[in-house]
Amino acid sequence: MDHLHGPDLDEFDPFDEDSGIRCTTQVANAMFVTVSKIAMLVLIFRLLKHLQIPIKLRIFFHVAVATATIAWFSPKKILSLFIFHLFSVISLACCVNKVSGYKVLAFNIFILIAFQNICRHAKSEEYFLTIRGILMMHIMRLTTVAFTRAESTIKRMSFDQFAIYLEYIYYPPFIVFGPYTTFEQFVKMRDGKRTRFEDELGLIVRAIPVLFFGVTLAIISSCHFEFYEPSSQLTEDVLTAMSFRFSHYFVCLTTQAFVIFLGSNVCISNPLNVEFARSPVQIVVEWNKPFHTFLHEYVFKRRFFNSTAYNVLLTFTVSSLLHGRDYQMTITLLALGFIAYSETVFRKRLAARYSMCVAAKPCPVRANRLICKHQYTTFSKRTLFVNLFFMVLSMYHLVFTGMTFTDDYSATGYPFSHAWIIWGTHYYSSFIISIVFIVLSKVM
Repeated sequence: MDHLHGPDLDEFDPFDEDSGIRCTTQVANAMFVTVSKIAMLVLIFRLLKHLQIPIKLRIFFHVAVATATIAWFSPKKILSLFIFHLFSVISLACCVNKVSGYKVLAFNIFILIAFQNICRHAKSEEYFLTIRGILMMHIMRLTTVAFTRAESTIKRMSFDQFAIYLEYIYYPPFIVFGPYTTFEQFVKMRDGKRTRFEDELGLIVRAIPVLFFGVTLAIISSCHFEFYEPSSQLTEDVLTAMSFRFSHYFVCLTTQAFVIFLGSNVCISNPLNVEFARSPVQIVVEWNKPFHTFLHEYVFKRRFFNSTAYNVLLTFTVSSLLHGRDYQMTITLLALGFIAYSETVFRKRLAARYSMCVAAKPCPVRANRLICKHQYTTFSKRTLFVNLFFMVLSMYHLVFTGMTFTDDYSATGYPFSHAWIIWGTHYYSSFIISIVFIVLSKVM
């Protein structure tokens, strides 16, 4: 499966070079317009950190600018503002009364799906897809506030406490692309010490390469088919999956650049750790670290079931529901959860049976020292070979789960059968491999 390390450019026939250049120019211009708008917001709020603004004025400014930002980026401005603030009003009212975070999360998901159904009946699916990301991040922040408030020992909130929650929910630079941050991470970023001009310049120097890399990946994601035509179905599937991943990396890296400039050390995603993952578990974690943090903290970690498999299933179900009623996303996330779980239990059994450091997660490192009790440690030959095999297998799983995100229905939503038809061209291989792993983990 060496071809999974990356497509061989010699296998492709070049398209018209002029169309590729036009595509590159158009995508770069579009990215510049979008990124420059958010960059302006980031710069304004970075400068505001140096000013002592009264809390009431600061909150009013946050809400006003967040409202203007939603209108700026949304096609149906009034409707978008109404829905966004509807989520806020209902959830904040629940928070004041210390309603459980689970109820707030469930109710917000219900409203999201109801709104999606209304858009679908009005034949406005494309509009919902444009606003979905903003609403998803908003729901996550509102849920975080609900959990934080419900777990607080304070019965009645002061205005200053309520103001901090509002500031967290309505922080304008994070409205469009995110990222999700925990409440503690946001407060730490907000209260960060003022820095000298040299330090500010250093943040810019760190952020610019990340931003440039993200835009480059967006261009590759949109224009690679303009330069090269795949000569086989397999290479087309590899490139389709790559396009999906690279567009995701663009959002993550752009957000990462802005987070760096705002003075936070929150890591959004590491593309190299996804592309060359030790296991599907690492893919799930590294794909979007803040999103993983939210699901792990407020769903998986709560242990609703005694079974790990059921808790994994619930976590991926909530993850899919946060995207709305999206058959493609739901099937893909549940498939990825099944793949990750099956490989985890098999590798755990394999590591115990043959005393090799080949579990889905590596042995821990403490005080710069590897804590490993296996006979064959990380750098033994047989361990390296087994882990390399699983890394290549993870690359294939990336292709398998990502190749369904074609351009056919991207603007209106994918039908239920779409993913199954495309997976059928690969004979549902990732599922078969996963079933084999579960069987082997039982009989070994």
